[in-house]
Amino acid sequence: MFNAYLEDFNDIKIILDREDDLNNYQILIMNNDSQSQLTIVKKEYVYNNIHLYCHLEDEIEPNLDYKVKIIKIGETNLQLGKITRSKLFDKKYFFNDWLGFKYTKESTKFRLWSPVCKEVKIVINDIEYCLNYINKGLWEIEINGDLDGAKYYYRYRINDIFNRTLDPYAISSSTNNDVNYVIDKNKTYQYQYGFYQNDKFTNNDAIIYELNIRDATSKIDSLEAGTYDCLSDSVNTNYGLGYIKKLGITHLQLMPIFAFGGVNEDKHNSADPEFKYNWGYNPMQYNVPSGFFSKNPSDPYERINELKRLIDTIHSLLIGVNMDVVFNHVYDNNWFPLERLVPGYTFRTDERGYLTNSSWCGNDLRTEHLMVRKLIVDSIKYYQSFYKIDGFRFDLMGLIDIDTMNIIKEETKIYNPLTMIYGEGWNMNVDMVESLSANMNNSSRLKDIGFFNDYFRNTVRGSFNNSGFAMGKNINKYEILKLLRGYSHYNGEFLSSNQSLNYVECHDNYTFYDLCKVNIQNVTLSQIIDYARLSIGLVILSQGIPFIHAGEELLRSKELIDNSYNQDDKINGINWFVDKNITESLIDLIKIRKEYSGFRNSDKSKINQSILLDYYHELPKYRLINNDNTILQIIISNSYETFDEYFAPETTLIFDGERISERKVQKYTITKPGIYLFKK
Repeated sequence: MFNAYLEDFNDIKIILDREDDLNNYQILIMNNDSQSQLTIVKKEYVYNNIHLYCHLEDEIEPNLDYKVKIIKIGETNLQLGKITRSKLFDKKYFFNDWLGFKYTKESTKFRLWSPVCKEVKIVINDIEYCLNYINKGLWEIEINGDLDGAKYYYRYRINDIFNRTLDPYAISSSTNNDVNYVIDKNKTYQYQYGFYQNDKFTNNDAIIYELNIRDATSKIDSLEAGTYDCLSDSVNTNYGLGYIKKLGITHLQLMPIFAFGGVNEDKHNSADPEFKYNWGYNPMQYNVPSGFFSKNPSDPYERINELKRLIDTIHSLLIGVNMDVVFNHVYDNNWFPLERLVPGYTFRTDERGYLTNSSWCGNDLRTEHLMVRKLIVDSIKYYQSFYKIDGFRFDLMGLIDIDTMNIIKEETKIYNPLTMIYGEGWNMNVDMVESLSANMNNSSRLKDIGFFNDYFRNTVRGSFNNSGFAMGKNINKYEILKLLRGYSHYNGEFLSSNQSLNYVECHDNYTFYDLCKVNIQNVTLSQIIDYARLSIGLVILSQGIPFIHAGEELLRSKELIDNSYNQDDKINGINWFVDKNITESLIDLIKIRKEYSGFRNSDKSKINQSILLDYYHELPKYRLINNDNTILQIIISNSYETFDEYFAPETTLIFDGERISERKVQKYTITKPGIYLFKK
C-alpha cells in the first residue's frame, strides 16, 4: 500500500497511492534494536500519489535492515533512495585502502566496498561464503587454502532480493565478463625491460604514435592476426612493430586495452557472422585486459601475459607505451559493478535524478565522488605498476574534474617521473561547475597535463567542407606563427607548449587522405601526397608534442567513413605495404626535430624569442634560432605557384620538402606545397 525510501541519513520519503488523514496515524521506523517515530515535514501530491517527507533525529545506518510502519495502514521494508548522492554519504564512507583481493598460497583476502548492502556473499568455484561488514562501507573475508585460478563473483542484497555482480577491482575475467579469477601475480610474465628509458626526456621530446592493436595486424595472413601476440611477433617484420621502430617515434599510444563491451571475445575471425568490431571506448572492467585481443580469452592468465609480453617487447625497442583510458562513461551503467553495489553513486544526474549524457554514451561518471575517483586513480596506478605503462591519454577529459586529474598526475609522477598525462580537453556541457572541469580553458590549473589541440588540427587540415592551410586555404602568416610556437588554442594560451598535442589526424573523424577526397574536387594522388607532407611536417616541426595516427603517413583511408568505431577490418585494418606513402619524409622530419633542440622548447618567452616571422616575405617565412645559436629558416608553401628564394652565401638546404638534404644554395625554387628548411 506504500513504499519508503532512504533519502539521506535522517530523511525518509514515503509514497502512498491513496489519501489518508495521516495526522491521526503514527509513522514508525524499526530495526532489530530500536524503534523511533518519524516526523512529517512536507507533503506533496505527485500524479495520483502522495509523497511524505519525513525526518528522524538519529542517523540511519544504510547497511542495516529497517521497516517503516504506519499505524492502522501497515508496514514495509525501507528501501534505498538517493542517500548515495549526498555529500555526507561521500565523505562519511570514503575508504582509503586497498580493495579487490590479496592472494597468497595459504589464503586469499577479499575486500568489497558498499555502504548500502545488507548482505554480501562471494561465490568461489560454486561455493558461497558470507563477507563481514567492517566499517566505512568495507566488507571483507579471508579464505584459507590456495585459490590460484579460482573463479569468483559476488551476490549481494541491498533491498529485498539478492543480485549478482563482478568485482569492481577484478584483474582477470572469463570470456565476455562472466566471472572473475584469482590470480597469483608472481606467476604472470616477468618483465625484462622497465619503463621507457631516457634520462633527458621531457614531454616536448615525445613523439606519439596512436595504434589500435587489432588494426595493426588484422590484414596480416596469420592465425593470430589482431592479437597482442601477433603484434609482439612483428618486431622483425616490415609491418607492425617492425615498421614502427624505424620511424623514430618515442611513444606508442595503444587504443583501449581494458575489457570493453560491443564485441564477442570468443569470435576473432572477421568472416564469422558473430564477429563484432569495436574501438573499445566501452569500459566494462577497468583493471582487466581485454580478451578481444587475446588468442585464448578463456584462460585467466593468458590475456594478462600476452599484454605484458607486448608492452615488454615495445619497451625493448626503446619506445614508451601510453594507454588510452576512458573514465568519462561506461558501456552499461546498469551492469557496471560499482553502480550495482552502490546504486545512484557512480554517475552524474540532473535535478530530476535522470542520468546526464554529456559523453553521448548514456551516462557520465561522477569523478568528483571520492570512491569513483579512488577507482580511477587506483586503476591508473595499477596499470603503471603492474603493466609498466608510461603515460595515459584520457578520453573526453573535459568530463573529468580538475582535482582527479591533478591527483593522477602527482601520484603517477611519484612512481615514474617521466609519466605522460594528456587528453581531450574539450569544453563540454557537463553537470559540473565549469571552473572544476579538466578542459583546456582551465589549462592554467592543470600544469604538465597535455591537451589535444583542435585549434592546431582545424587550422592545418580544416574540417568537412572547410579545408585548412595544408589543403591550400589562404591563412594569415601570424596564424601559422601561432601554430609553430605551439602554445595557442582557440580560447587562449597554454602555460607552455608541452600542454599542446599537435595533430591533424587521430582515430576520430576522417583520415587526412579521405578529407582531401571529400573537400577537394578532382584532387589527384600526387596532390594529396604533397598536402599530407605539409600537414605532417607542421605537426613534427611545431613546438609542443607531435601526435600521429597510425598509417597517417601511409595515406590511410577508411573509404570515406568518418566514424569507423564499429566497422570491420576492411575499413579499420592498416595496410603497411602501400606503394605511395610519405614514410621516409616522416622519418627525416623526426630526425630533424631530434637533432635541433630549438624545435622542442616549452617556455613561452624563449619560444617567442627563438621563432620570428619575416614580415616582408611573400611566402610564410620564419627564423628559428636553435639552442646552440644555429639559425634555421623555415619557408612554408601550400600552393603550386612558383617562388624563387635567394639566400646569403654558405646557406645549406637541410630539408627539401620531402627528404633531408645537405646542399649549399644561394637560390632555390619552390614549386609545390611543403616545408623547406635552410641553415645558415
